[in-house]
Formats: sequence, structure tokens, C-alpha cells
Amino acid sequence: MTETTDLMIELRAVAKSFGTGAGAVHALQGIDLAVPRGELLAVRGRSGSGKTTMLHVAGGLDDADEGEVRVDGVDVRALDEAGRLRLRREHVAYVFQSFGLVPELTAAENVSVPLRLTRTDPGERDRRVAQVLERVGLGPHARQTPRQLSGGQQQRVSLARALVGEPAVLLADEPTGQLDSETAREVMTLIVQLVRERGMTAVVTTHDPMIVAYADRVLELVDGRLHAIEPLPA
Repeated sequence: MTETTDLMIELRAVAKSFGTGAGAVHALQGIDLAVPRGELLAVRGRSGSGKTTMLHVAGGLDDADEGEVRVDGVDVRALDEAGRLRLRREHVAYVFQSFGLVPELTAAENVSVPLRLTRTDPGERDRRVAQVLERVGLGPHARQTPRQLSGGQQQRVSLARALVGEPAVLLADEPTGQLDSETAREVMTLIVQLVRERGMTAVVTTHDPMIVAYADRVLELVDGRLHAIEPLPA
């Protein structure tokens, strides 16, 4: 019998540069990455190391210059723009350091955006929005706008918005970068719980050593190249 692997994200010899000539920035240089279904992977690296670029390439927000990119077996680089948009709407969700919330919308309205884009039935949409807000501890804050919420609460809204579509893949770019250490731990604990409960695959980028403790595996991105990190002593 041939053994098969259950990979959700595959990058093979992926390269990405910005600019040309002597001023070119080689953000990714021959990246090879395999992330199994259900794994929580942390990618560590300093600012400018290529972490955000790698997430954008992995999720179809940006195209690689070279190499192969697959999400749940789908060849992302072979998709047209409509196909990539469908991939992001139906299978891949993002959580950004800057939260990315619409200031004029309430927490519930922000969370509902992905479901409105997929034209989910209004009754089902409201049910799922209420359910996910309760899950992230923000049920009582559904009618508040971002300016009425703390940074930690805004990141929870961002996380709820990412999860309401029940994605297979969660890509979180420095999700604790603007949070104090206690709130950062709360957000990471919540991400771990949700990944375990839903069987999602998550890739979290960070320069915060604290996040390492929450991951199944840790890699480091240095000058556009990935390196394995030895487990920390217990």
C-alpha cells in the first residue's frame, strides 16, 4: 500500500522578489513548506524577514515568482483571479495585526462581512455571527463599534470574522503584535482552542517568543529562508 500524506499547505521552491536589479528585495528564496491538516505552525522572524509575504503567497493574496503553491491539493498558482477569490472566501481566512475592521460597522456587522459576500441566508448568517461572537467572548459587545472596544476585543472580532465562514485554513499575521502580554496569551489560547475544536490548519507568524509555546511546530524565517527551530527545554 502506498502511504499518503494529508497536507493542507504545500510550498515547493517558492521564490518572491520585489523590485528589479540591484535594488531588488528577495522576500522568499526557495521556500519549502508542508503543513499537515490540523497543525498549528508558528513561523518566527524579525520584521522584514518575509513572514507576511509567505502568508500572502500561501493564501493566494499574492503570486509567487517561482515554485509551487497548493492549498488542500489545489494548485493556487493555476487559479485565475475569480478562483483565488473563491479560495479565500470559502477555504482560507486571515487575521491581521492591524485588525482590519470597518470603523463604522458594529462588531456583529464586521463579523458578518464574509457571509454577506457569499450571500448566506440572513437567518443563518445572524445565527452564525451570534454563535462565533459568543465563542470568542464578545456576545455582549455585538452592537459596539471598534472604537468602543479595547485592542484585545478588536482582535477577537477580527478572529471571529475569520472563523465565521468555517475555513479549513487560518493564516494569522502577527495577531498579537499590538496586544499586551496578558491579552496576547488570551488570544493565542483562543486560537489554539478553535484550531483543536474545528480541526483547522493554522499558520501564525510572529516575532514574539511567547507564541512558540502554543505551536505544534516552530520554524524561523531569516532573509527569506526557512529554518527549523529545536524544541525549547521544558
